[in-house]
Amino acid sequence: MVKRVVVLHEYGEAPHYLGLKRLCEERDIKLEFLEFSFIKGIVKSILTKDKKRLKKEIKNAQFLLTMPFKRDERIVLGIAPFDWRLVLLKAVLRNHKVFYHTSWSEWNGEFYPKKRFVNNFVKNIWKRFLKRSYIFTVSQRAKKSLIENCDIKNISVVYHAFDEKIFFHQNREREYDFIYAGRLESLKGIEELLDIFSKRKERLLIVGDGILRKRVENYANRYANIVYRSKVDKKELAKLFNKARFIILNSKKTDYWEELFGMVLIEAMACGCIPIAVSHPGPQEIVTEDCGILFDEGELDTVLQKLNFLNEKELRKKAIQRSMIFTSKNISKLWSKVLE
Repeated sequence: MVKRVVVLHEYGEAPHYLGLKRLCEERDIKLEFLEFSFIKGIVKSILTKDKKRLKKEIKNAQFLLTMPFKRDERIVLGIAPFDWRLVLLKAVLRNHKVFYHTSWSEWNGEFYPKKRFVNNFVKNIWKRFLKRSYIFTVSQRAKKSLIENCDIKNISVVYHAFDEKIFFHQNREREYDFIYAGRLESLKGIEELLDIFSKRKERLLIVGDGILRKRVENYANRYANIVYRSKVDKKELAKLFNKARFIILNSKKTDYWEELFGMVLIEAMACGCIPIAVSHPGPQEIVTEDCGILFDEGELDTVLQKLNFLNEKELRKKAIQRSMIFTSKNISKLWSKVLE
């Protein structure tokens, strides 16, 4: 009988495992979130005298150092494709049941985020690991690419989930025309959003924090239709989603990243926001033509000029219906392979 499941990730990423969390709670199974990149964390916590973080990093280190002497733990591993550290982790976790969880959509060996120390030896280790592990992908596109490029057999799609107790339609007055929620960074298309809405009259609410915060604040001070809120908790975010007509996701593909899912999309759709999202792999998986709009990079302004012709009531209804696929209750069932 399975007594514990460990999610081992570079950054923890607990919000991406709501479905697994719900499954473990229903089966009375302990779920732990640990990180494998502890060395850097220990050094940083010592330098900054952060006792809380140091305690967490020591726990991460103890887990990994003791794994070679234990057996049959259930490990859900989240690590970037072709990351060289898999060579070490594979050896450390050799006595355990490892499930690989990935949102990465392209597995042709050409487009991947971490290229440091990657060579044929590392790639061959990865190929053997993928073939011998059970794999959970966050999208159908990722599954298809793994099957085609790595000849994978044991694989299934498990989407990210949202908490339906927090994000739901409250039938509030829609006082904002558009909302963006997330990191305030260039790769999220923030500069383009500010430029577009500084020339329009519709109200845009921007929620979040990041390196472009000062720029967003400056625009909010200059233009009455641009409103800024710093980072808020989930309950407050749900209220704000319920006050907006549309959710915008305007991400920009880089040499190492593209939008691989889009948690804010499913959360906002559950609250009745109609999605307007860039046509990256993640949004393509979430947004269908009967519940929202997908656009190519650079085409956002053109799309916004055509919104008056939409049947918002019908789109909103379909967006809410579509979001129900991604509830923690529904996604929890897809994680059951971990407990077999």
